[in-house]
Formats: sequence, structure tokens, C-alpha cells
Amino acid sequence: MVEESNIFEGTIAKSDIEQGFHNFKLLTSTAYAHLYIAYKLGKRFLIKTTKDNSERQNKLLSREYELSIGCDHPHIVHIYTIEDLPLGAGLVMEYIEGRTLDKYLAENPPKKERDRIFNELLSAVGYLHKRGIIHNDIKPENILITHADNTLKLIDFGLADSDAQYALRTLGCTPHYASPELQAQSQEIDARSDIYSIGIIMEQIFGHSRISKRCKAESPAQRYENIQALQGAWQHRNRPQKVLLSAVAVSIFALPLLLLGQAKISERDKIRERELLFQQIERDVEQIYTITADSISQAVYYEFANNHIISFWEEVNRYHSEYIATIEDAELSVLVTNVYTQTLNKYHNRLWEQTNALPIMFKSNLPLEQTLFYNSLLEERKPYRPYQKK
Repeated sequence: MVEESNIFEGTIAKSDIEQGFHNFKLLTSTAYAHLYIAYKLGKRFLIKTTKDNSERQNKLLSREYELSIGCDHPHIVHIYTIEDLPLGAGLVMEYIEGRTLDKYLAENPPKKERDRIFNELLSAVGYLHKRGIIHNDIKPENILITHADNTLKLIDFGLADSDAQYALRTLGCTPHYASPELQAQSQEIDARSDIYSIGIIMEQIFGHSRISKRCKAESPAQRYENIQALQGAWQHRNRPQKVLLSAVAVSIFALPLLLLGQAKISERDKIRERELLFQQIERDVEQIYTITADSISQAVYYEFANNHIISFWEEVNRYHSEYIATIEDAELSVLVTNVYTQTLNKYHNRLWEQTNALPIMFKSNLPLEQTLFYNSLLEERKPYRPYQKK
């Protein structure tokens, strides 16, 4: 999951079984795990094993698998399975051609790229939090940026958990990025612990700001309460500056423009403000669409793509209630609603076109127990994962 030039000598005995994993090469080692590259059916995979293959470490590896296997998000590393291999128990995941966040930032990417990367991080962590999972180890080494298109991938669920008490009984965290309550092994660890880590990451990407300062507040109660609140603050971070710049521009040119008629100028400014507002709404809906389209592109069957479309509607409805519905000007509200509806219909149609191109799942040829398993995933709106006989 880093550049192959970093691979060092440490080849394990190869298995030439055609259908199994073979050509294991040690990629790197962490404090508690080995990471290997291996091949199967001509495809490259990343395999994570424990260092000592002890019962305790294998239980932690199984716990990581249980938490991550249900995750289906374009900016989170995809976990396939856990298998007994010649190396011991191994967590099999996608191999990502990329570099860590700190190496990516050393390339001095443009601000627009950094903005997109940060939005992708918020999207990934927000997805985990909605599933009740706290990552507990957000740091540059666990954030990969792909070489192909500079897309963010969040990795390593070794410390993640939906049960804070369980997390405190496992391995340690990375002190520089860990929240005070996590380092102190507090009894109350929630999503705000990850928000603290994101604040440090934000400063490394953009420098200090009032938003990062609030993320890093000593007390969890003083931080943003959840990722959605942080995303809202991030999206509207430049509004005060824009208002100030507009005021300065008006003050400079006010006197000459008064000669042309104050009423005409006021109307022109009003139209311009509306245009900017319409553009902002279109960008916000497009961002929700892009995340959904990425998820649908990874859906295996038609039914599971439908779940992503339902999530799309939930997200746009939330955006409408928190932003569109709060506009008090009746005339402006009508105009904004029209723009919002047209934009929403456009992207909704695209999602359906994308979904209809997927193969429809054919249950008639499946054994009864597999049919029941897939039905339960659909009923509970869980993402697709392969059937595994218990």
C-alpha cells in the first residue's frame, strides 16, 4: 500500500497452487503486524498478518475483519476476507498503488486538490461514524493517496471499534494524533475523538484555522459534535471573507455607481448574489451525487445499488432541511427550490442510468441459505458482501 520501491528482501516460501495465494513478498512491518504483497489468479492483493501469530493478536485481526468487512465506501480500503495462509491468519484486502498523505503533501499539491482530499477524508470518517465505528488511529500513515488519480483511501482498522471499552483493552494509539481522552483511556470515547485527530491532519494540510482549533479542543464538549457539523463549518468557511470583500468593493465603487442609479445597482447585486447561491447549491448536490456514484460503481448487484440511491435521497433531504428550507425570503425560496429540484432530478436520473446498467441478481439458482442471507442484507440495507457458510 506504499510504493513498490520500498519493498525489501524477505520473501516467504512460495506456493504454486494455481487457485491460491502465491509469491508472498514482505512489504513492510509495523509494531504488531507484517504486510505482504501476494498474487492470486493474476491479481495483486495486500495481506496483513500478525507478527507473533499469538491467540490474542489473531483475535484482534479477526476483530478488525468483523468491523471492516461490512464497509462499502469509495474512500475506505476494501477488505475481502480473512484466510488461513502459510504465513498464518491473513487479512486479505485490495492493494493500493499510492503514497501516504505526508508524502503527497511534500509534492506541494494545489489548494483545490487539497480541498478535495480533505472532503474525501471527512466523507470516509463520516461513513464509519454512521455505522457506529470509531477509527481511533487517524494519521498520515493510515491515509493513502493513489498514484492514478490522487484519490484518498483510509486504511488500517486495527484500533477501530464500535465499543470504546474494547478499544481500550487493545493496542495503543499514536500519541501525536490521539485525543486526550483516548490517551488517558477515558471511559467515554466517541466520534469526537476522531474529530480531534482530523483537526491535526487539517493543520498539516492547510495550516492553523479557527476550525482546526475547535477540532483540537481539550474537552470533547468544545469540539464539533459530529462529522456533519464539521463538514458544515468547512463548506461555509469562506463566507465571512467573501462578505467582507464584497463590502470593500461596494465602498470603493459606491460613489461613481450612484450616478448610474442606486436602484439599478442594487438589483444587479441582488441578481449576482442569487447566481452565486444557485452555483453553491449545484456544487453541494453534485458532491453528494459524486459520492453516491462512486459507491454504486462498486456495487456488485442491482439491489445493493438501490441501497446507495436510498442513501442519496436521505442525504439530499437532510441538505434541504438544514439549508434550503431555512431561507426566509419567500421569492428567493421559490427560485432556490427550482434550482435545487432541477439539479436533483439531473443527478438522480444519472444514478438510475448507472444502476440500470448493473446486472440484476439472479436468486433462483442459489441455495436457500444463500438466498436468505442476501435477502437479509437487502432488508437491513446493508452493503453487499459474499456469502460465507457458518
